[in-house]
Amino acid sequence: MLGLVKPYKMELLVKDCTYYKLYYCSVCRHLVRNHSRPYAFINSYEGTLLAMLYNEMVVQDIEAVKDRCSGVPIAKVAALPPEHEAVQLGAAVSLLAFVIKFQDNLEDETGFWLKQYNGWARRRLNRTFRKSKKLYDRFHIDLEYVEKEIAALHRMEQDASVTNLDRFLDQWGNVFAHIMTQAFRDKIAKDRFEALYAFFFELGRLINLLDAMADLHADHSARRFNPILRAEPGLNLTDENCLRDTYNKHFETVHAGRDRMLNRLPDLDLRDAWPIVNNIVTYSLDREARKAHDAMVLRKPVSEKMFFNCKDF
Repeated sequence: MLGLVKPYKMELLVKDCTYYKLYYCSVCRHLVRNHSRPYAFINSYEGTLLAMLYNEMVVQDIEAVKDRCSGVPIAKVAALPPEHEAVQLGAAVSLLAFVIKFQDNLEDETGFWLKQYNGWARRRLNRTFRKSKKLYDRFHIDLEYVEKEIAALHRMEQDASVTNLDRFLDQWGNVFAHIMTQAFRDKIAKDRFEALYAFFFELGRLINLLDAMADLHADHSARRFNPILRAEPGLNLTDENCLRDTYNKHFETVHAGRDRMLNRLPDLDLRDAWPIVNNIVTYSLDREARKAHDAMVLRKPVSEKMFFNCKDF
């Protein structure tokens, strides 16, 4: 349910690509500098997006410095200082994204030695997460609320009587919106904050839905929970026409949600970040929808999913 908010690089102007990369590299450098080099692999697109929005809407400090790249140390990249407030927020959200998403992925891994390595990585990162809790308090991200709501989501998944797809989407949408907006509370105008919350609520719903569409066959084979399978228990997974009709129905939900987010964009009153956010809402969601189509209807495996939510932008 995370990792789909990456802008489509080929549809960005060079200046916009450079602007986004500034935050991507800044969050990566912060994670490496404050922890160790392997932490570069938990750098997330969610953290990058949030750092970019927070700097433009709250901090408004774009003074960058040259720093060594975490991946290629002989190269230098433009990055914000590690103590920059927006960078700290982006790193904190990247770490939280690991705790929410990647621990679920760990449970799905098979193989003795792989599970042993994954367990070691999880324990180490969880220790780092516990040490960072003061940072979440600073940005008003209520970890108890997040934990409670995710636990409620898991209970819904285990309760066979809960079959309404929108209930699952709304539950994740609220958690995602809380994580992505609480740092802005009381720091921007109320109308702007409400628009930001509504934007991320809708985005959270859509990435949950797209994730479920792409994982439909894999979840069925592994007997894992999938909200679409729960909502449509009679779905014929061997009938391509049935799968295509189901995809088209859910794509209409994605399309409607995307339109609502685009209508919210003017209320966010963005400047430098506007082309990137617009790119994510349009090109990126369309690309993810096409991948979901290939996985759901054509049964093509989702080959780009990774253990860690990080690929070089």
